Amino acid sequence: MTAYLQDSPIDSARGVGLLDGIAVVPTHGTESLSGVTRQDLVVHRALHGARPRVVDGLALVAELEQVALTGRGGGHFPTAAKWRSILAARERGGTVVANGAEGEPGCAKDAVLLQTRPHLVLDGLVSAIEAVGAHDGVVWIHDGADATARSVSQALAERVAAGEGDPPIRIVLAPDRYLSGEATGIIRTLEGGPTLPRYVRNPARPWSEGHRPVLVNNVETMARAGLVALAGAAAYRATSLLTVVSAGHRVVMEIDPSTTLGDVVARAWQSPDGRAPQAVLLGGYGGSWVDWTHGQHLVLDPAALREHGLSIGAGLVGPLPADACGIEESARLVRYLAGQSARQCGPCVFGLAAVADLASDLTAGRLGRSGRARLDRYVREVSGRGACRHPDGALRMWTSALQVFSHDVHRHRRGKTCDARDYDILPLPEEVL
Repeated sequence: MTAYLQDSPIDSARGVGLLDGIAVVPTHGTESLSGVTRQDLVVHRALHGARPRVVDGLALVAELEQVALTGRGGGHFPTAAKWRSILAARERGGTVVANGAEGEPGCAKDAVLLQTRPHLVLDGLVSAIEAVGAHDGVVWIHDGADATARSVSQALAERVAAGEGDPPIRIVLAPDRYLSGEATGIIRTLEGGPTLPRYVRNPARPWSEGHRPVLVNNVETMARAGLVALAGAAAYRATSLLTVVSAGHRVVMEIDPSTTLGDVVARAWQSPDGRAPQAVLLGGYGGSWVDWTHGQHLVLDPAALREHGLSIGAGLVGPLPADACGIEESARLVRYLAGQSARQCGPCVFGLAAVADLASDLTAGRLGRSGRARLDRYVREVSGRGACRHPDGALRMWTSALQVFSHDVHRHRRGKTCDARDYDILPLPEEVL
């Protein structure tokens, strides 16, 4: 269980992947990483060859459909369907966005890609621009992600110097907040509005009437589209990138769909006491807690996880040590998520905040029977009612915690708290710690 940073569980004979090793980044921020070296344009082209110009967008879309590529920002919507919606729009000359603004504080896979495989992402971005008839491209990253911005700027300069002939591509810095990577918020910003999610009547056309179409894909999705454009569907390998939270650092690794959660934890998690984790948060801070006894055998294939009501989401794997309190950790995350809401509708402004307050009362031993009934009622009333899906994710995490950590709930009965020795396991932005 204490095995650490073994070779990535990738079968190199089964096509082309994204990474050739395991990257290690700090607990907070992504300004330094080790384990995976940056590929400049010369190395990238030597490995993958020249990018063929996309003259038939529907043909590339068909290949994306053949490999069943989905979005990798958390929603896992079919990529081919999203590209087709842009092609079906009567408007042309839109914008394609490679979204690298990782709102999940625990995740680092997008930063690793942009810092070590920027040209794979840019090949996907340029191919998407050509395929859907767009005019320009945007690499969307968080303000303060300086190492990532430098890597992308350098890659763009390398492509200009090499005469790649790419369409215009610019870097846009988003506010460093949890919801800054939400697609409708990105589109709203590019249209001149605030970086906040909004409700859209037709998800296939999330841009405003009278504005140019905007296609938003996560940078991992763009990198995978780049692989398909470069080598074709036959050479594509359906892997996933994960960020595993460990003690003092995070590990970004690539896995095959046959890999189990137990395999991932054994390879990339450093147990503080040599014992197995009691549970794992899977997917992100809006994901689900999974009890370790059951979860260690789960195969991390998106289709297999759906059968259990789970998702790989944004690719976060957050093991909880045996000496930590799952309810305290979950209440901490709910408080953070409530503070990161868009504050545009009642479920976010009042409902999620009320749940966070009652969760704090529970961990402090102040929640009696009536308070617990109120907490359960608020969860039911808020779920599915927000203008965006932010409250739903927070409540999904919280309700899974109540089930998986029922023993902790009992220990936090009124007037008492538990004696957990490990606290603050999953990373949050340093300014809210």
